[in-house]
Amino acid sequence: MGGTTRLWHPKWFSRYIWGGIASIQLTGFIADQTYGIDRTKNPEFMWPWWHEIMRKKEKGEIPMDMPGYMLCKYRNEPEERWTAEREEAYGEFMGAMDAE
Repeated sequence: MGGTTRLWHPKWFSRYIWGGIASIQLTGFIADQTYGIDRTKNPEFMWPWWHEIMRKKEKGEIPMDMPGYMLCKYRNEPEERWTAEREEAYGEFMGAMDAE
């Protein structure tokens, strides 16, 4: 009659899997609140170099259609190939971010 405690009862997924995921989320939220971690996005705070590039493009110091990766100091091999292909068009602007 009846039964003993079963491991795989009908609501095991919603109880244990979703409950586990909810516990992880709740723990992360509590940790953020405890240590005062700010999760708001502020584009002015994190991307000043990009805004500097955009201001130079607006002033005409850099062409508007020049790709941003051509202004980077570090380039991987595919970016080096792309840069070499476009050296004629944008060669004179390559060091625009170095001159302050």
